[in-house]
Amino acid sequence: MDQQTELAKVKARIRALAARTVERGCSEAEAMAAAAKVGELLEIYGLSMSEVELREEACIQRTLVFDDPRRQAMGWLFPALLRFTECRGWTVGRADYVIFGLEPDVQMAEYLMQVIATALSYEEVRFRNSADYLRSRAAPQSVLRSFRIGFADRIAARLEELGTHRRATEQAAQEEAVRNGSAGTALVLIKQRKIEDGFKALGVRLRTVTRSAVVRDKGAYGRGREAGGRVGLDRPVGAGPAAGRLPRK
Repeated sequence: MDQQTELAKVKARIRALAARTVERGCSEAEAMAAAAKVGELLEIYGLSMSEVELREEACIQRTLVFDDPRRQAMGWLFPALLRFTECRGWTVGRADYVIFGLEPDVQMAEYLMQVIATALSYEEVRFRNSADYLRSRAAPQSVLRSFRIGFADRIAARLEELGTHRRATEQAAQEEAVRNGSAGTALVLIKQRKIEDGFKALGVRLRTVTRSAVVRDKGAYGRGREAGGRVGLDRPVGAGPAAGRLPRK
C-alpha cells in the first residue's frame, strides 16, 4: 500500500469515528472513545504530512451546532481555538460555528470543540451539585453564566499558551533550516496561501463583532476556571518538534 492510499484510509476512518456522537445515537462512553481514537489518528496523520501532501491537501468547511446554553462559552473560546488550529472561522446566527481550513486542521478543531463541549456539560453538572452553587445568593442563570465564562477563559488561555509555544518552536526550527541552507518557511507559506485562496473562493464576507461578558458571581467564575484546567486534553496536539500538551494550570 503506498503512502497516499494509506493516508486516504486514515482520513476516511477519522471521518467515520468523528460521526460517532451522542446526538447520532452513541452512548457518551462510545462517543468519548471515538473522540480519543480520532485524536490518535490525527497525530499519526500530522506526523506523516510532507510538502507534497500539503500541496494536494484540500480545504474543507465544517459547521458545529451548539444550540444550548454551552454556546456562550464555546463562542468565547472560539477565536483562541481557531488561532491554535490555524483555521479560519465564523458564526452564523447564535448557534452555528463554521470552521474552514486544511482538512487535518479542521478535523483537529472539530475534535477539540467536541471534547471541550462534552467536558463543559460534565463540569457544569458537578458545579450544580456543589455547595458553592447551592449557597449562592445570585440568580441561578447569572451563577451559571459566570461559571461558563470562567471555564471558557481558562480553556482559551491554555490554547493561547500552547499556540505561543508552538509558534516559537516553529520559528526556531525555520531559522535553523535557513542556516542549514533549507527552505525553512516553504511549508508555512504554502499552507497560508492555500487557506487564503480557498477562503477567497468561498466569497464569504466577514464582519467583526465585539462581545462582552459580565461576571456577576466571582466565586462561580473561579470554579469555572478550575474546571477549565481539569479538561483532559493530555495527548499531544500537533506534529513534529512543535508538538506539545495543553498545560493543566
